[in-house]
Amino acid sequence: MRLKNKVCLITGSSSGIGESIARSFEKEGAKVIITYNSNRKNASKVANSLKTDFFQLDVKNKKSVFNVFKKVNKKFKKIDVVINNAGINITNEFDKISEKDWDLVLDTNLKGVFFCCQAAIKYMKTKGKIINIGSLSGEYGGPRTPSYAAAKAGVMSLTHCLARFLGHKGINVNCLSPGVIANDFTEKTMSKKVKKFAKSMLLLKRFGKLEDLNGMAIYLASNESDYVTGQTFSINGGAWVR
Repeated sequence: MRLKNKVCLITGSSSGIGESIARSFEKEGAKVIITYNSNRKNASKVANSLKTDFFQLDVKNKKSVFNVFKKVNKKFKKIDVVINNAGINITNEFDKISEKDWDLVLDTNLKGVFFCCQAAIKYMKTKGKIINIGSLSGEYGGPRTPSYAAAKAGVMSLTHCLARFLGHKGINVNCLSPGVIANDFTEKTMSKKVKKFAKSMLLLKRFGKLEDLNGMAIYLASNESDYVTGQTFSINGGAWVR
């Protein structure tokens, strides 16, 4: 088992990408910590199926973040891996985005990663793995998701900054950048026309599946990636390859 006895805290793991990664980690022997913001029912269901703990965590709130990390460390005596996955998206044309919506997306998707990384390094004394979830949108800029794209671009840049800052401590910081994933999130934010166009730009001519991300996530959380840091791994079906 590649993650045996590793304590792995995954934000936004009550559904979607976070849940999928959590389930794959559990199969590799990890002790997975499930967190959620509002979907307590689903978080409880996921945690019970994995026989693990779950916590309410609002990544926008520094006190909430630091309290949860403190509780996890107190119970398990360590935190080996943190995956910053929690995120939201509010689609609109650039000139129609409200300041409130802009701030909500940036606070969740970027400031939330900032808070969680600050909390994580308190408990990663000599070794640890931080995996941030970026997005294809952050690489090329989504036409109707400027706040999301800006936040995810920030996450990828922050990944590089943290890798420089934490390298001497033996803490690896990397980023997974998914392309379009076929899930509820996609269904809510993409029209049929946009989906058709997006698929046409992919070399593999299909959207990703949740499990397409799991292998790289396991690798980056395992000891196999001890010499890998400051990298962004694009898992997007060959999007925008020229």
